[in-house]
Amino acid sequence: MEDRRQNAGHRLLRIETVRGEPYQVGGRRLTPVARIVSWGKAGATVGTHQVAGQGGALVRVTPLAVVEETSTGERLIPVPDATAAVVRKILGAALAILLFLAIVRRLARNPQYRKGNPCH
Repeated sequence: MEDRRQNAGHRLLRIETVRGEPYQVGGRRLTPVARIVSWGKAGATVGTHQVAGQGGALVRVTPLAVVEETSTGERLIPVPDATAAVVRKILGAALAILLFLAIVRRLARNPQYRKGNPCH
């Protein structure tokens, strides 16, 4: 018999911002800050001769910033995600090319725009 009540309090998707272990560097204390996005799902079948199971999980850790603590105070130094910015630009270019080719294809199939059409 399957028992789903055991995991009833657990969420499938979890997003949290966490501070890492601080490091002492040159009279400063540096603490990394990251966002953790995790997803997990599991299942089981229990019974005589019924051994089954399934599961899956994804985890993504994205650095956000470093907290710098000195004798004069604390400041937050953001960590830019250059890879994500490049991937967004590539995705935008791919969508623009796809849209352009879809328009060209539609015009090419339209008899009004073909060469040699006596309607022009």
